[in-house]
Amino acid sequence: MYQKIYERIQKACGYVTVILNDEIISQGSCFAFTPKGEILTAAHVVTGRHPIKIEDHTDPDCRIYVKFSGLPVLEYDVSLCCIGIQVEAFKEILQVDIAVLIPKTKETITFSFLPTKFAMPNLGQEVFMAGYSDELSLPFNIDRIADRKYPGMSEFLGKMERGYMADSTGPMIKRGVIGNHRKFHASNSDQDVNIDGDIIYIDNGMHSSASGGPIVNENGEAVGVITQRAITSASQSSDVNLQVPSGSTIGISMQPLLGI
Repeated sequence: MYQKIYERIQKACGYVTVILNDEIISQGSCFAFTPKGEILTAAHVVTGRHPIKIEDHTDPDCRIYVKFSGLPVLEYDVSLCCIGIQVEAFKEILQVDIAVLIPKTKETITFSFLPTKFAMPNLGQEVFMAGYSDELSLPFNIDRIADRKYPGMSEFLGKMERGYMADSTGPMIKRGVIGNHRKFHASNSDQDVNIDGDIIYIDNGMHSSASGGPIVNENGEAVGVITQRAITSASQSSDVNLQVPSGSTIGISMQPLLGI
């Protein structure tokens, strides 16, 4: 029933690995939104943390790699990392957790991609989510049982850690319904910024590392970006601050990109 749209999403979804001084500092998901391989992801996937800091994605030693299934690992540059708006009434800058990355070198291949749609889906509308969430694992847990001393095994596992899981597992794709969405507006005349958008709640849970993956409507158009899994309080006498995943996913619509 959904085979064609699942295959389309799978081909457009990529695995992001960010390396600083030979150390992996962040991994997550993304998706191509143009045939040239330009991608959208969550800003915190690029920097590895919240809040977003400019120095995290402008460090000259930072390298961003993206792996699409069936394609070689490609290096990417940052075109946009987070939309920050200073609102007078707030003590902290509002940060829209979205990023645009472009291939470091011009590629001759044509990428599978998801066209973007800026109109927000309706409450109760079915959507699809995709990403390389940590609920996925290599077949037979070979990364756990493999003998790293075996010739070539260490190099193989190193490639898995740097994105080649995209070939071995593919992304997790789930269906859900828009269970809640809230519009927001923020502006600053000094910055010449005027942003509108929607925070989207979907009634199915994606997990860590799915951040940056697409939220897709029934026509195969990307209507949002996954930004986090929702959490809820599970307060107990032994830990009043305990929080657990709620089973829902939070994303942001494409509309903020119109304001930049």
